[in-house]
Amino acid sequence: MNELIQSAVVFNEEQHTYTLGDKQLSGITTIIKQLVFPDMYKGISQAVLNKAAERGTRIHNLIQMWVLGILSNEDIAELQCFLDAFTAASLISHASEYLVSDNESVASSIDLVCLDAEGNFVLCDIKTTSVLHTEYLQWQLSIYAYLFEHQNPTSQVGALKAIHIRDNKCEIVDVERLPDEYVEALLNAYRSGAESFDNPLNKLPEGLENLLNAYVENDELLSYIKMVYDHYDKRKKEIQQAVADTMRGQNLSKIETGIAKVTIGKDSVSKKFDFKAFAESDIYKKSPKIYEPFISDSVTAGRVTITPAKPKAQS
Repeated sequence: MNELIQSAVVFNEEQHTYTLGDKQLSGITTIIKQLVFPDMYKGISQAVLNKAAERGTRIHNLIQMWVLGILSNEDIAELQCFLDAFTAASLISHASEYLVSDNESVASSIDLVCLDAEGNFVLCDIKTTSVLHTEYLQWQLSIYAYLFEHQNPTSQVGALKAIHIRDNKCEIVDVERLPDEYVEALLNAYRSGAESFDNPLNKLPEGLENLLNAYVENDELLSYIKMVYDHYDKRKKEIQQAVADTMRGQNLSKIETGIAKVTIGKDSVSKKFDFKAFAESDIYKKSPKIYEPFISDSVTAGRVTITPAKPKAQS
């Protein structure tokens, strides 16, 4: 059940090329960066990218040798965070750098093929970047899963995960798989030589664009109204204070004219119950059940935040 079919594609590690006979295939990373995220590393110097790549390659190699049994847990003690997270996730390593391909135009090596506690295949990609690029991972691992299942027709991928190692910390993150039709659309776009790709993840639900346009227009109008309101509200309070000061100077608390009626009430003191302080007090902590009949939960709906995009600069 767990025997994997080996691809006939040959990977040249030194040149980082994939070939099938005399045909050269493209790696998944190239396709994603070319068609989905063409500006992913824009503005980042090549020196920084090279340094990051060296560190990532070193960690990948250590883990690969650990999976192959060449290195023991003690040998990769510097990656104790990985070993701890891997154990906590109940994963069992099954293969490393497992090569998958459509035997036509694309090929790539999956960092880790694992089994979960139920024996399901879990595809993992190791990342050492400062932050995880979730959408990139979705595309990368979803393509891996698509090719994996086509190469192993009797096997299914149960989950996709990113193993994020950074600053002596390791987090294993679930990655949502994209539909196979999304993957097929991307691969077909690449095979056809397309220079761009209509990313289905960027498509808005029907009617949402009109709603957002209406929201932005309404927000602009509200901003203008608020500006006018704030101006006159401030003026109102200034006049109100001046009236109160004038009346108090004459010991007046109430007047009525043909223009307006003014009443100045006496200062009052109200008491408020500080539940936060009460909940932290020894009185509550010693006998919390006594107060349960008087405490009820209130549900606050999640806040919807819509931030209009900044207008593009005119060239």
